[in-house]
Amino acid sequence: MGTIPETMLAWTKMRPEEDGFELIEHPIPSPEAKEVLVKTLSTSICGTDLHIWKWDDWAKSEVPLGTITGHETCGYVVAVGSSVNSHKVGDFISVECHLADWDCPRCEEGNAHICENGSIFGVHSNGAFAPYFTILASSARHNPPGLEPRHASMQDPLGNAIHTLTGGPVKDSTIAIHGLGPIGLFAVDVALQMGASKIIAIDWDNQYRMDIARNLGADLVLGKDDDVQAAIFEATGGKGVDNSCEFSGSSAALANAIKTTRMGGYLNILGVYGSEPKVPINDIVFRYLHVKGINGRRMWATWDTMQELMVEGELKIHDVLTHRFPPNAFKTAIRLMLSGECGKVVLDFN
Repeated sequence: MGTIPETMLAWTKMRPEEDGFELIEHPIPSPEAKEVLVKTLSTSICGTDLHIWKWDDWAKSEVPLGTITGHETCGYVVAVGSSVNSHKVGDFISVECHLADWDCPRCEEGNAHICENGSIFGVHSNGAFAPYFTILASSARHNPPGLEPRHASMQDPLGNAIHTLTGGPVKDSTIAIHGLGPIGLFAVDVALQMGASKIIAIDWDNQYRMDIARNLGADLVLGKDDDVQAAIFEATGGKGVDNSCEFSGSSAALANAIKTTRMGGYLNILGVYGSEPKVPINDIVFRYLHVKGINGRRMWATWDTMQELMVEGELKIHDVLTHRFPPNAFKTAIRLMLSGECGKVVLDFN
């Protein structure tokens, strides 16, 4: 693994304003008893990172200034804490960014991703827009052999897509995917590989990402020039889809999803809304919809499904990953993400 240096340069949120990032020298962290030290291979950029860049109300309330951000990442273990026996130097891992205590009622019932005492790596504590980082061994997921680092870094958003989709039926089912950011695009890819009978992908006006959805295999792609509800009903024989997945955080998209899910169908919501959306609640009641809010990935059921698909399936992750940059181009990469003229964007550290 080579010699570990004493210091590193890492992208750090320093100022309470838009951008506000500086490349700051930090000491290489030492792993505490239950942690591992990881040499970063690739870190992908998340919508959460854009919130931190913009310094919106959520970021102001959650991210301490001076934090090294970045949470979608992978790398090699280069040192282990004194209590760690699950990992060894040389292990290739990806990070589950939800840091759980594994001891609260939510963890005990199998919902460690919403641990009552949990925190988020790269948000509440230092993350991986850096050459090295420490992480709890319990959140350092071993990767299967042969997985490419740039793909291994994207398992956080890919897992979000899988967790959302599998909140309802997928195989032989009609699926509507509302919102074609990178997670929505992953959902198109996964739905096809999991055997959906028809995939309808909906965005507003991002032609770049709508074209990716078509290339991934969406049967129908809709946008602002379409009557979304009418088109979905026409494509499903007037019934609506079996499984609607809302990724956009748009109030209008949520209303469309509710109204176009079949009677007794499934509505899974990952989108986060800037203000309280107007919800046609009577449609939920009278259509007898199964509504589920989605947060993160099931630990570790989602990861098991995801890594099986990545190794044995035919996912087109490479079509969603459109841009790669060196770490020193972090700000260029963020601005590209803000433009929307991209799919997934990754920083390659090695």
